[in-house]
Amino acid sequence: MCNTPKSAETRIKEIKSLCEKEPDTTIRARIAELTNARIAEIRNTETKVEITGTAYYVSGAKGNDENDGKTPDTPWKTMARVTNAEELVPGDGVFFKRGEVFRGQIITKPGVTYSAFGEGEKPKLYGWDKNSANPALWIKTDVPGVWEYAETYDIDVGNIIFDDKEFARKVYESNFLEDGTQRDYRTKAPFRDYHNLIDDKSFWHDNKTGKIYLRYNAGNPAIFHGDIEMTKRESIIRNMGNPDVTVDNLCLAYGNFGIASGTCRNLTVQNCEIKWIGGCIQQRWENTGRACHVPYGNGIEIYGGAANFVVDNNYIWQNYDAAATNQLSSNAQKTNYNHIRYTNNVLENCVYSVEIFFGYYKNEESDEQYTRRNDDTLIENNIMWKAGGFGHVARIDPGCTSFIRCGRIVSDTTDFIVRNNIFDRSRNRIVLTVCEENDGGSKAQYYDNIYVQKKGNTFAVRNCVTYKTDDDLAENLEKTGTEHNPTYIFVEDNGFTDYE
Repeated sequence: MCNTPKSAETRIKEIKSLCEKEPDTTIRARIAELTNARIAEIRNTETKVEITGTAYYVSGAKGNDENDGKTPDTPWKTMARVTNAEELVPGDGVFFKRGEVFRGQIITKPGVTYSAFGEGEKPKLYGWDKNSANPALWIKTDVPGVWEYAETYDIDVGNIIFDDKEFARKVYESNFLEDGTQRDYRTKAPFRDYHNLIDDKSFWHDNKTGKIYLRYNAGNPAIFHGDIEMTKRESIIRNMGNPDVTVDNLCLAYGNFGIASGTCRNLTVQNCEIKWIGGCIQQRWENTGRACHVPYGNGIEIYGGAANFVVDNNYIWQNYDAAATNQLSSNAQKTNYNHIRYTNNVLENCVYSVEIFFGYYKNEESDEQYTRRNDDTLIENNIMWKAGGFGHVARIDPGCTSFIRCGRIVSDTTDFIVRNNIFDRSRNRIVLTVCEENDGGSKAQYYDNIYVQKKGNTFAVRNCVTYKTDDDLAENLEKTGTEHNPTYIFVEDNGFTDYE
């Protein structure tokens, strides 16, 4: 099905075998080497998908949406043409030209594969409209150091990214104080408009006017960067619950979701790179009664039930929320999970690497309650590196950061296995299981994992019990009956930068 290097599992096991022989510093160096090697492998994965129907090709450089798209010499040009392609039927494939950039959104078709052709880097599918590193797009305001973006956006903007390396912290307003004063939720400083942008590389999107304001003290930001991208409140790929869809060998960036789907079956995401996702406002505090806005954004998300959901051999990094998640709230329809796979990925600088939550459904009118099931979940052979990232720095609730977050998982949970992964340093904890009676997340069984975490930090919250990274950790976790043959490496300092 996919072309994951077989050595991914083997090499993680090789590192584990060294843990009894080598000092911790050597093991950590080997983890870093393996992580960088795996990232390079994923970025250079060849296209090997097979389709049973017609192949269609897309090239921004030589394409035309009036072409038939059926050969590399007569390709379509845009993502919009792919979305509107009525000729696509189950078994077909859409192949984007490697080394090119495409902008916009794709809405998938049932049974269709989306992948790459040609030579070079994976095709880049960007959610933002243009490279905004143009000095003419940034206008001086009456506040020294604050710049107004020349174009307005009614749809919310959640992040500004410079040269694929740095970001500007978004100011989320709140009115949580008793006097009703509007504040910057993170700094607690009074905030009315762009005049109150204080921190260098912070920005505010005025949702009433659509204007974007950035504080950049050094001068016009476009002078200092060759690439400026933003994320807006749209998915790059929307699956709409379509069955039998494969997304392969694409680079997705600068959207509020990389791939978003409703209840579906046979959704596979493999060999992709997904980065700089999320930060937009899902709900405004004026409409929710909460103290602040509610931002969000995941690399890959199924919201609803799922059968045969596979996330394999991807590099996912710098996401506001989760790298990958399957979830559903307690007030939605009757649905179940079966055969969920998160395998052979590198998940770096995300607030969560894997997030799973799934409540009970109750019909408030009839008082009828359905029992949902969560069967056969496997999280295996992943490297989860440096939980945190821009989401941890920017978000209003940074205390939730963890590699695995399980929340409201139904008690009818079977075969939940977490095996042969490397968990290398989280800003807060490795595992968070939300405290509810008989929560299914605490039924997960952990086998042969390597854990690297700062001494004294919270290691995990399981079944409403908090476990610290200390000398008693191994003994205390063994008593839970959930941890089997672990390797613990405790470090003095996480070594994170502000951007991690």
